[in-house]
Amino acid sequence: MLFRLFWKMIVLVAVILLSACSSAPTPPPTLVFNIKPDIQSNNGGLFYFVVRKANEKQFMQETYADVASKAFVDLVDPESLGIFSIVPGTKQVCEVSQPAQGSVALYFLLTQPGSQWKKLIAMPFQESYDISLKPNSQVEIAEHKAWYSLF
Repeated sequence: MLFRLFWKMIVLVAVILLSACSSAPTPPPTLVFNIKPDIQSNNGGLFYFVVRKANEKQFMQETYADVASKAFVDLVDPESLGIFSIVPGTKQVCEVSQPAQGSVALYFLLTQPGSQWKKLIAMPFQESYDISLKPNSQVEIAEHKAWYSLF
């Protein structure tokens, strides 16, 4: 009887260890950007929304030309999380993988960029952000509030 109990314990420990080893780490959740450009944003013309991993120093040093050149090359930019074409007047949802560390830089490649063509979002990230683009290239970013968060 003691012998049976011993083997049951061995099997139980083996099952626990094997199940612990087989579970892969869960990837971080996606970041969701709800883009709502005014119909007159970018004078009504198509523009691009670029999401990249960045630290504060990189973000401050990058120029519009730097970002545009990295966004439209055949080689994949390792820092790029996503490039999306945006149609003014049309609400769009853009999802990217959340980086494990660092910040997320948001770039709006407009025909005539204003002073707010780029924004930086630091950790901890929210699940979802609402982004509004005004006709004068003004960019407003807010944490998305779900209807059930009111309760």
